Amino acid sequence: MQRYLLTEYADACAETRAVYDDFMRTTGATSVPLWLRSLGHSAALSRAYWERAKGTLFGGSLPLPLKEMIVFVVSAKNGARYCSACHAQSVLSLDKTLAFDDLKGFFGSDAGANLPAYYRTVVDFASKVVADANRVTDEDFEVLMDDGFSKEEICEIIAVIDLATMFNVYTSTLRLDLDPEYRAIL
Repeated sequence: MQRYLLTEYADACAETRAVYDDFMRTTGATSVPLWLRSLGHSAALSRAYWERAKGTLFGGSLPLPLKEMIVFVVSAKNGARYCSACHAQSVLSLDKTLAFDDLKGFFGSDAGANLPAYYRTVVDFASKVVADANRVTDEDFEVLMDDGFSKEEICEIIAVIDLATMFNVYTSTLRLDLDPEYRAIL
């Protein structure tokens, strides 16, 4: 059973089309992804989800490739097929040092071994938050600070983790199909 309806650009109200246009302008995409079209029936919801994603991913001081890696890792840990595929593609388009097999290998016994050192500490932190945010320790914060992250940047990392979790719940509950350009990693 398909659990969602898609609102195509031509069928969307003016307010929803404005969200679609802003998404494409901001991301450089030439089409509107399924997750956004699945919200297109409600201009308020599509705007709310897009503004949160835009503010979290495109604002702040952390680089976009790192944020995309965080979303990929959180999505993979949560078993979110749609988000893990979407953000795997984003990571690979932004970081040419990584290959699809590097991300796929993330699930083996050497999880994270093929990741650049820059990502590893943040990936470890994100994994701990996903497992149980209540068990994150001061020492976990200190490890990030020792690697040069400020408290403000750590809050930004947490905001990205939270954003990913929100989208994981949305896309997984609806069982969104993958956009044609996404390659399943789970």
